[in-house]
Amino acid sequence: GGNFFCAAAMWAKIPEDEAEAPPELRGCEEVSTGVVRNSQPFLSGSSWCSHRSGRRVFITALVLGIVAAIFLATFVTRASPFTAYSAKTLVEVEDAQEPTKKIATDVERDVERDVDKDVDKTEEQAKEVLETVIRSDISDPATKQKLIAKFRGDIRRKFGGIAKTNLKKAIDGDIERDVHENSHLKNYLASPPIGIPSLTPKIQKEQALQWPSMFCWCIMQTVGLNSWGWMEETLVKQQLENGIGIFACNEWAVMTDVKLALNRWGPRGFPRIPKGINSTLDTPTWAIGSTQVAKGAMTNPLNAMPFRTAWKALQLSKKLSKHDWVIKVDPDTVWFPVRLRNHLKLYMPGHGNGWDNIFLKNCPRFNSLQGPIEVISRQGATNLENNIQNCGGVWGTGEDHFIVNCLQQLGVPPKMEPGLLNDKYCDGYIDCSNTWKVAFHPHKNPAHFMECFNASKEAEHPTKKV
Repeated sequence: GGNFFCAAAMWAKIPEDEAEAPPELRGCEEVSTGVVRNSQPFLSGSSWCSHRSGRRVFITALVLGIVAAIFLATFVTRASPFTAYSAKTLVEVEDAQEPTKKIATDVERDVERDVDKDVDKTEEQAKEVLETVIRSDISDPATKQKLIAKFRGDIRRKFGGIAKTNLKKAIDGDIERDVHENSHLKNYLASPPIGIPSLTPKIQKEQALQWPSMFCWCIMQTVGLNSWGWMEETLVKQQLENGIGIFACNEWAVMTDVKLALNRWGPRGFPRIPKGINSTLDTPTWAIGSTQVAKGAMTNPLNAMPFRTAWKALQLSKKLSKHDWVIKVDPDTVWFPVRLRNHLKLYMPGHGNGWDNIFLKNCPRFNSLQGPIEVISRQGATNLENNIQNCGGVWGTGEDHFIVNCLQQLGVPPKMEPGLLNDKYCDGYIDCSNTWKVAFHPHKNPAHFMECFNASKEAEHPTKKV
């Protein structure tokens, strides 16, 4: 409030070399702006000092302060409509060599235009108020005109600049978001559809008959958000198009930090599904938020938190109750669901039924569960998804260690299954020709991944290759 009065007083003060005192005020003592006489704040120009005049000019300051406050409030509340100027079409973005700079320039031009328009309007309103208030105080037309001219210049210079700054701040975030979204849209449209065999009616009907029923899932790092993104997306695409790995299960899910379209592939891998796109036409990943993790000893990822979030997503999906077993695998794990079904039917107490309250360890050397493939019965998985928030030891741990500790805290016992995994970090070697092992890890190179898959498949059926 005080700042507005000071500003109004500054507008009303005419420099001594620009104004002459009105005849009726000549002879009065000159007082500089800002002095208080008889505890009455007032405006002073050259020789404006009468008590009566000071009181009226104070009214002028008050009115101008209110006008200024309304002017600022108008620009603050009108900041959001200006976001429309930052919305550019895809064609405009594609044609611009520097789309961000082009949009910013367009917005600046539009802001300046509208600031000028509103300043002009505010000037006219303020001029009417000013003329009405000071008409009885200043009779000299030249002095009055100079006062009005100074007011117009000051409001344009001071409040015009403030309004432009505030508007720029308000829309900067929207410009960035719009350009970001346009880049996602451009990438999405540049990503043609790819086939997903496991979603064809014929394959879905065949998989529905497979027993025991398995829900399989993985967390995939994404291009641009993680250094492993391109490798993992390529590995998942390879499995998706060949209908192998998790895509040979009864039902599956790929979890990512943002929602991607698994039925499209482009220059940046699986494209992000932009806002405004009818996502029912796509096969989306499950977006669970950040999957960024720190590294521990021997570069092991301390990734308990993303997987805890993933398990809560599984709980909300209400999908696990329809299946006998829940299997989580890493994207760089070569594995065969049909072999796992055989192992479960042969070696589990319930012969494959999810009634067992159990999870499988897979590394006899360390008597442990290794993260490349985790197999949990329906009862054990239901216990885990409903109570994972009560488990301790979340922060700064590896996901496999956390899951084991949590399951044991919840009373889910382990069972060692030595035929489940051939892991380099457990066994010290990888033998993809083994037809008894269910899974082989790691195979981060897509070509090596398929070599291992084909070698193991050929050992079963020498004439069959993918």
